[in-house]
Amino acid sequence: MPVLAVFDAQGSWRDTHVCDGWITEHLAQQGVSWGRGKAKGQRALDSAGLFYVPTADGYLGLLLEAGEWAAMPAGKPHFFDAGEAESLEGLPAVLPLFEAFVEEVLSLTGNDADEE
Repeated sequence: MPVLAVFDAQGSWRDTHVCDGWITEHLAQQGVSWGRGKAKGQRALDSAGLFYVPTADGYLGLLLEAGEWAAMPAGKPHFFDAGEAESLEGLPAVLPLFEAFVEEVLSLTGNDADEE
């Protein structure tokens, strides 16, 4: 299940969405597409990963699972963390990296990270 989080320019978490339609619509506004499984010219992730895309108002954080993919326009700034990053060059330190992002999503949905 994909998760799209909206952050303001200061890195404050504003919204969280899991609806495929909402995610598709808001990513398209940035020229970004996503999907599941095989798609011509796309390589699906082998494991979960977190993409950050800068926007005019802040950042979008897109969490994808294994088998999903994201396509960025050529030259589109973005950041990717598959869980190994200690920091991401150019990304504001206030934005959560993969593990903290997942923990926050689990908290927002009433799940416990220890149960996963």
